[in-house]
Amino acid sequence: MKTRLLSATLFLMLIPAGLCAFNARIETIEGVVLEVSDFSMDGRRAFSIDAPGGIGKLDWKDLSSFEIRKVGPDYWVDVQYVSGKKESYNLRQFSVFRGRTDFGWISIPFEKTQKVLLSLPGTEEKKKEDISPKEEGASPRWLDRITLRNGDILMGDLLVETLLIRTVYGTISFKKEDIQKIYFGNPRSGQKEGEKDTLLSKYGDKLTGMISGMVLKLKLRTEEEVSIPRQHIQEIEFRIPEIESIITTPASPRPMAREPLPSSAPPKP
Repeated sequence: MKTRLLSATLFLMLIPAGLCAFNARIETIEGVVLEVSDFSMDGRRAFSIDAPGGIGKLDWKDLSSFEIRKVGPDYWVDVQYVSGKKESYNLRQFSVFRGRTDFGWISIPFEKTQKVLLSLPGTEEKKKEDISPKEEGASPRWLDRITLRNGDILMGDLLVETLLIRTVYGTISFKKEDIQKIYFGNPRSGQKEGEKDTLLSKYGDKLTGMISGMVLKLKLRTEEEVSIPRQHIQEIEFRIPEIESIITTPASPRPMAREPLPSSAPPKP
């Protein structure tokens, strides 16, 4: 019994003091806003910063929000404490951010993160006036992804309600929301017949034939509309979670800690 109590005590002593769960509202440099739980920086919930006399530690439990900005080769973090005080610090180490969403666990590259609002589970949500207009106007959660033959990728809303595919069985109509993916065959060259297109429905149907229409229109996240000739399109994926355009699986490389630097006033944004 004493052995088990001692083991439990040692386990609790080994848990880092700053290890507590956070919910976070993350705004990326692309304007995408994500709500995540169990938010951390690759498992850590504190920043290593330049402090007078050497390396300092900034525990997230003392913060209500932080913003990241790059100044030359260095990254700075502008923090707001729960007390309302604001400060700026030069970061010494950083890594990929991680969190859990409705789509599962995600990794967000540090360099794509702009602003984070922190809160502990169970606390009241931020008031509307604390949310920036950019956050209120967040992009749709679902997007269509068009991959062009030159490798370019466009994300947006394909401006069609139905698509027709001409097959040997006749012309079949599919609603956009019932389509999972379309592969476009290579266009004809000279006297050669072009390859057939392939349509995959979300119900498991697979049809080959020719998708009607010579030009497809896409509404980008910037609200701009573009017309894309079908011969330039390689494939279209429908209803892709928007976060897939910014998340990454491997962790971002973590820079080595630098030698202590003399403290100095942070540069102006």
